[in-house]
Amino acid sequence: MPFPVAPYESCSFCLDLSGDRECAFVAENEFAAAEVNERQYEQGAMLVIPKNHRETILDMREHEVDAVYRLARHMTSAAERAYGAVGANIYQNNGLAASQHEPHVHVHVVPKYENSEREKLFLQRDYAVIPIEEQRKIAQELRAASEWRYRG
Repeated sequence: MPFPVAPYESCSFCLDLSGDRECAFVAENEFAAAEVNERQYEQGAMLVIPKNHRETILDMREHEVDAVYRLARHMTSAAERAYGAVGANIYQNNGLAASQHEPHVHVHVVPKYENSEREKLFLQRDYAVIPIEEQRKIAQELRAASEWRYRG
């Protein structure tokens, strides 16, 4: 039985993938795409999403899980090269009980730096959305440090 998510009429990540909402994609593979997190709680924070709408990890096919986490690994490496990250948090929430705010699976890739607060947890409400121009600049810097591309 799938984990319950909040009711929704549209999915922001599906809107991103369709081009109906502005975002800054960094890279993709056949089944997943990485985009700059619009809330930069650490420099280069990204989200990796399956290209097909899947609410939680329980709804994903094995090849989608593989593709999402393979891309997350490559994006972590790009943040290391682009910004000198010395660590990374890679995590994902599933269902309302686990604080999943978007009804589409998304893996957080959070680069960490020497001056990062190691024990601090990210709370979305604590960070403003950065302008799309800044998101695009970050995406460009990450793409330049990655062998993966976004074909869009």
